[in-house]
Amino acid sequence: MADYMRDWGANASRGNYTAARHAVSIRERVRRRLADRMGASASECVSFHSGCTAALNAAIHGLIPGIVGRDHHVITTAAEHNSVLRPLIRATAQAGAQLEIVACNDDGDLDVDALSDAMQDRTRMVALTDASNVTGIRYRVAEIGHRIAQINASRSTADRIILLCDAAQTFGYLPLNVATMGVHVLAAPAHKGSGGPLGIAMLYLHPDLHDRIEPTMQGGSGHDGLADEMPHAMPGRLEPGSMNIAALAGWDAALDRPPTAPDHWKILADNLHDRLLSIHGCRVVGARGELPIASIEFGELLSCAEAAAILDAEFAIEVRSGYHCAARLHDCLGTRDTGTLRISCGHGTTLEELDRLAEALSEIVDS
Repeated sequence: MADYMRDWGANASRGNYTAARHAVSIRERVRRRLADRMGASASECVSFHSGCTAALNAAIHGLIPGIVGRDHHVITTAAEHNSVLRPLIRATAQAGAQLEIVACNDDGDLDVDALSDAMQDRTRMVALTDASNVTGIRYRVAEIGHRIAQINASRSTADRIILLCDAAQTFGYLPLNVATMGVHVLAAPAHKGSGGPLGIAMLYLHPDLHDRIEPTMQGGSGHDGLADEMPHAMPGRLEPGSMNIAALAGWDAALDRPPTAPDHWKILADNLHDRLLSIHGCRVVGARGELPIASIEFGELLSCAEAAAILDAEFAIEVRSGYHCAARLHDCLGTRDTGTLRISCGHGTTLEELDRLAEALSEIVDS
């Protein structure tokens, strides 16, 4: 990123000089690498956005007006992040459509049969996160995708169900393939499992939807400058304005890291949960999942905000307290009044660090 900003600094698709061509090469190389990593049929299926929230908004507000009408039905779950829930609530209300939010179990998991049973002849979209950012549970997106494919096989193109997946928590940590999962729309940022920087994210869009999505932002695209509308072809259709090439350079570098074996994350998750469960006065909220994420609370003994502040100030351990932009999941978990203290592991987390976390929490609770 520093090399790009110091030595190049040019915008992409805004000229045919050397630095501009270099910017284009960075952008298109990352686009190809991401498409290959998720099993997309073509790099044109990948568009870039300023963050995962922007990507999800581009998909939801760009697709729903054209595919969801007043008599239609959209399904999502209580596990969703506000980056999915809030645009869905607004877009379906504007379309006059019904939005059904399927509840999770009291351990934070999702009943796939309950979600499948919610599908109707009127259903046009299902939006489902790949994994919970509160508990680390990975949901069975591929199974839902298979069931949707069976339903779509007997429907016309206009009546088919679109499966939208928020992969913010899993992309870069766990393998995923949009083709085998049956996913039509997928969003993921650079700065989480990919190990890249803030300020850039991707949106995958199935080729069948390229003609059906409307751009929610308009502006310069670097080509076809005489037209009054955004380009028709993807991905330029969803990429107005100047792109964050510096962030893409960082993502490109991050993608050089070999993928971590999925078993590594499950081992880390099990070790994290085992340590937390051994601490008297600390309650682990929800079931353990495939990702090394856990939420805890202390009842009346200690507020989550106080625990987070002490961990930071006294032990240099950084965790997050609160509701994690997933209020409806807290309703299912029974933590709406307290929120949770969330511990998240990353690529560099070691078992020794989990020991230090457990020792710090034990000391805080005992005091």
